Amino acid sequence: MGLMRKNDIRQAGFSLIELMISITLGLLVMAGVLAIYLDLSRSNAELAKMNRQIENGRFTIQLLQQELWHAGFWDGYVPPLPSAAPPTAVPNPCAAFSTWDTAYVNNMYAIPVQGYAGGVGLPAECAGVVTNGQADSDVLIVRYAATCLTGNAGCESFDAGKLYLQTQGCGDTLHTNYKNFAADKPVLGVPGDVVYKKDCATVADRRKLIASIFYVRNYSVTLGDGIPTLMRANFDLSGGTVSMQAAQPVLEGIQSIKFEYGRDIDDTGSADVYDDCTGCTAAEWANVVAVNVHVLARNLEVTTGYVEDKRYVLGSTVLGPFNDGFKRHAYNSFVRLVNVSGRREKP
Repeated sequence: MGLMRKNDIRQAGFSLIELMISITLGLLVMAGVLAIYLDLSRSNAELAKMNRQIENGRFTIQLLQQELWHAGFWDGYVPPLPSAAPPTAVPNPCAAFSTWDTAYVNNMYAIPVQGYAGGVGLPAECAGVVTNGQADSDVLIVRYAATCLTGNAGCESFDAGKLYLQTQGCGDTLHTNYKNFAADKPVLGVPGDVVYKKDCATVADRRKLIASIFYVRNYSVTLGDGIPTLMRANFDLSGGTVSMQAAQPVLEGIQSIKFEYGRDIDDTGSADVYDDCTGCTAAEWANVVAVNVHVLARNLEVTTGYVEDKRYVLGSTVLGPFNDGFKRHAYNSFVRLVNVSGRREKP
């Protein structure tokens, strides 16, 4: 066998055509993987948007349910039926405590729930409380005494400047620092004198007066950002004055809240008529025993390519289609005002 010469050595490898084919196939595979990844990312993003919308919608329904369940709880005090002692006026929800009189307090006890369809008719005093209201969304007011006793676990500590409700039981003694409007009704006012129970020795329970306004603002953080937000204003102490405070944001992405009020017209505890109570008299508001709650929740981000042709029925109001790329969902719940309707039930 002869020796192999150096020039006779041949090296195996890819030709230019084979290399180009390999690169092309690799790019196709990578493009497929990238498409799957992007599709999965979009799906996850849409799922996250939807989950947040569902959580916000359900939380709003639950929050309003709980507030309405508590409406009209006045500790041991039971207001008379409107048919026996009709209220004289619908309470101004933004009136400062310093302006309250006997009639106002009696009306407040009689009307624990009231509303303003589309925000129309709100008193001038509410101008600094309910601001930049979302179109086609209502305003709801709920009143009750706190279900926990001041100072107990889970309840705020006693504050000498705040407003509390105490059921007066020790005679007809007037308390100079209280707005003791009537001897047979709970005492309201800045604590000064001590209010006692029937034994005239035990201090009466203190329950904070809860009065809240719920509405939807047309922005979240910055005016014009376009993110509708559920707002809540509370009647509380600020700057030495007990009054309705500026509203604070609760949840983003709530586009509208609408309410239908069920009124009991025969004192049986059951609702006979449902509507938005536009133009209702004080006596009609006092007869509200149930509320249909409607909530329209919206995604916070636009979904690219999404075309919406849906209409959303919120009681007597129909909204949409919006065609703005945001996905929405409507939620609703029937809420019985247990403290109001329960007092009317007949065995």
